Amino acid sequence: MKLNDELKKTLIVLSAATLLGTGVVVSGGASGLSLSIAAASGQLTAVPTDQKLQKELQTLVAGLKEGTYLAYYVRDKVSNPQDTISFSGKGFVFKDYKSFAAKFKALKGPATPQPGNLPKGFALATAIIYPPSVANDSELYLQLEQELKAAAAGDPNKQLFSKIISWSQTNLSMQLYAKGKASFSIVTGVPPAKLPEGAVPFVRASETKKELTVNGRKVILTTDSAKDASFNTKLVWLDKSGAIQYTLSDNRVSKLTTNEMLAVAKSMIK
Repeated sequence: MKLNDELKKTLIVLSAATLLGTGVVVSGGASGLSLSIAAASGQLTAVPTDQKLQKELQTLVAGLKEGTYLAYYVRDKVSNPQDTISFSGKGFVFKDYKSFAAKFKALKGPATPQPGNLPKGFALATAIIYPPSVANDSELYLQLEQELKAAAAGDPNKQLFSKIISWSQTNLSMQLYAKGKASFSIVTGVPPAKLPEGAVPFVRASETKKELTVNGRKVILTTDSAKDASFNTKLVWLDKSGAIQYTLSDNRVSKLTTNEMLAVAKSMIK
């Protein structure tokens, strides 16, 4: 199935909506699926303000091959005031569920149930496996920080320093099912970090949340009536271990009912 412009926009919006809390920001269209991945702690990805430097980074990222992960350091106090290391990469993209599930399993990803009870006319448009996020207190991050900043210290005339890093496992993926401009996605990933004690989660005034039980599992149903909302209906649940979160949501063009969305979720929750 060929992705139209609306679906390309959907993939971009997923960073701020369905993928919220995963640390992944989709910064390119469906054709490139270039990913900018912040640390799990929520670090901001450094985006150079200098046009020449920005073009250099864009060229570097555009040249990445599928499944490639890049760590980079921008020596610039304006665009990188926290002086952090950033990450960008391209995930693996699939057009059929079998290939996607096999690759995800090979990367030690969790079970990725194929949804049943698909609404009439909906079919898999694309499935993506994203590179993992790198926490800024992890051993890998600290090692990359040391290497890249050492390289920067040795070359005072350069501002952008990078290194390709390998990855052999991840737990973040997305399946996108579409019918024309309407679509819904299934994101598999880790639950967002718990808020500090006493903190109150932000909830849009237009959102309505309800707790349901589906096949014995707790499911949080969220609907959003605002015109600028990124979804109509969102269903979130955890696997039996509580370590993996599944998020099922549709786009604003979708006319799917809550019952149709629940039917899809029910087919996945065993």
